[in-house]
Amino acid sequence: MQKKGSKRRDFLKNSLLAGVAISWADFSRAQDKAAPLAQEHSIPAPMPGPINIKKIIVGGAGIAGLCCAYELMKRGHDVTVLEASGRHGGHVYTAHDGLSDGLYGDYGQEHITRPGYDLYWGYIREFGLEALPYPRRKDLSTRIAGKFYSEKMLADPSVLSGFGLNDKEVDFLTKHPWADLELLYKMPYLDKFKDEYQPFNIGYDELDHISMSALFKKDGASKAALGFMGGDEPSALASLWGTAILKLRGVPLRPTELFRLKGGNQMLPNAFAKRLGNRVKLDAKILSIRQGNRGVTINYRQQNQSKELTADYYVNCIPLPAFRNIPVEPALPANRQYVLDNVTYDSYQRFVFQASSRFWEQDGLTINMDLDHPDLWATWQSAEEVDTHRVIILGTGPGGISPQRALAAFREVYPGKGDTIEQVVSKDWTKETYSSTCERMAFPIGTMDKFWPLIIQPEGRIHFAGAYADNLNWGTEAATRSANRVAKQIDEA
Repeated sequence: MQKKGSKRRDFLKNSLLAGVAISWADFSRAQDKAAPLAQEHSIPAPMPGPINIKKIIVGGAGIAGLCCAYELMKRGHDVTVLEASGRHGGHVYTAHDGLSDGLYGDYGQEHITRPGYDLYWGYIREFGLEALPYPRRKDLSTRIAGKFYSEKMLADPSVLSGFGLNDKEVDFLTKHPWADLELLYKMPYLDKFKDEYQPFNIGYDELDHISMSALFKKDGASKAALGFMGGDEPSALASLWGTAILKLRGVPLRPTELFRLKGGNQMLPNAFAKRLGNRVKLDAKILSIRQGNRGVTINYRQQNQSKELTADYYVNCIPLPAFRNIPVEPALPANRQYVLDNVTYDSYQRFVFQASSRFWEQDGLTINMDLDHPDLWATWQSAEEVDTHRVIILGTGPGGISPQRALAAFREVYPGKGDTIEQVVSKDWTKETYSSTCERMAFPIGTMDKFWPLIIQPEGRIHFAGAYADNLNWGTEAATRSANRVAKQIDEA
């Protein structure tokens, strides 16, 4: 039976509010068909100039900060973005350095979906960007207990029975993708969630006090299934709520129809930053925040000079581990401080392998692999549109692993004859000062009412936006959703 080798994979499997595939109507794979553009939400048209122009300081030039500033600018407000590092984009980072032939690798955000990233698709159209199909979850090969299994094998009753799954689980997986197993036990609970912003008072409040794995076990999951599904850490209520949100939005739990931006996903933050122009100040580290009844004062340092800005509002788009180091006066209330101190995040390292050929094709294999290796969790191809015989393979693993060790891990488990990898470079997000965080992890057992809905609410004249400040911790979609929410709140204030 497969054991979860890291907290990263436990999180990805159990809070995976970014995906486990399902068609909500009938569990069919029809969910992978791209939704027509006409069904997508569009970016709201710029509003007429406001009667009361407000001055806003945005902390952090990641995609949430840039998006929020852009939306406020469109509404006619006076916006300044302060970014402590020397680049904008935060966790969205496309790298070319060290690679040949015009190749690139996305160190951070890797894909978008349709449906799901509705605001994001609106910006793609607004800015004239191009989205490319991204088949990184197609023809997936999954390594379990040292052996690779194709998607076809993981739908074979004899293979499934060999894992120790019970008859109900085997029957389910012969009809639905392997990654959908947990939905066999989650689906009966989801229809009670009617409002994606209200997880409480629907009859499930007690489920916040048990783990998802305990609920799986109570409902008859086999020991083998429990091992595959995990769920020891997240609150059952939090886990079910996240899955229900996707259902309410009509989004698969693990989509396989994925997309990325041509030229790299940093094209979107670049587009925001270009339009914001000199409103974005880099190398501008916020030192302190002082809030009053009528506004805020921000002290920051830029090019070794201390500076001060006053504004009507401050929007914090700085990841909370970095924001916690900034003094705020007067001190924030205890319940707010609890949220700031106890939100936890996922993080990882991205590896970019450059190879001289699609060597796996010579072996009749796929490069889309879940590797179940402690040093390298998964691999897939990217940058396919670049005109060269060379290829880029992206990989994800834990922080603290050298690129050479990741390459050794790949060669240890790769089931083919050999590879043509020429080099590997990496970005270890766990070591970043300002943008180490990826997605917010599920709320711990028994704590949901301490986080929700306070995590998305303002504190006086301080607002909060970012992937963490939404009901669904779903990467750049959560970032743009929270950014638009805050821009609207401030505009209407």
